[in-house]
Amino acid sequence: MKHAMDKKFNLRKFLIILLVVITVGAVATTLFVLLKNSDDPDAIPEFAPQDTDNNAEAIEDDDDEEKLEASEGGGAVSMSYSKEVSISLSEKKASIIFWNPKRSTMDAVLQLIVISGEQEAVIAQSQLLPAGYKLEKMDLLDTAKLSAGKYSGKFNILYYNPETGERAVVNTNIPVDIQVKE
Repeated sequence: MKHAMDKKFNLRKFLIILLVVITVGAVATTLFVLLKNSDDPDAIPEFAPQDTDNNAEAIEDDDDEEKLEASEGGGAVSMSYSKEVSISLSEKKASIIFWNPKRSTMDAVLQLIVISGEQEAVIAQSQLLPAGYKLEKMDLLDTAKLSAGKYSGKFNILYYNPETGERAVVNTNIPVDIQVKE
């Protein structure tokens, strides 16, 4: 009888230890994934950043208050940009031209991506660019590993509903030429 009770006690003890190990493993895995993705510059935010980009400026003389027409649940965007990007490694800044005029119905987040063969790397990503704002410079990410020279790249524009903050299904990719200087 005592032997059967010892077996039950040992089995319970084993099951409790097993459950504790599984729980600790699940928590550790969840934390690892969350922390890894929060530092991933290639991660596309599902919801709009809360803060307007520090480098964003209101577009002067943007008097066209009339929003573009958009179907129910959709959006419409207008943008102005330059296909030439200049990067100063010493300043850790990219000089660009990107405007999200007031007539756009969507907010935007701009990514600057360098393309090398089949590899792509996000080297700069803005915070929120509401309609009526422009960017003329972007801060390079700490992960940006570049040397002086010419590169192919692209702007990846992510759109967000200004009322809900939800990301739109459609993104825009614009090819750019990148000149990197020390």
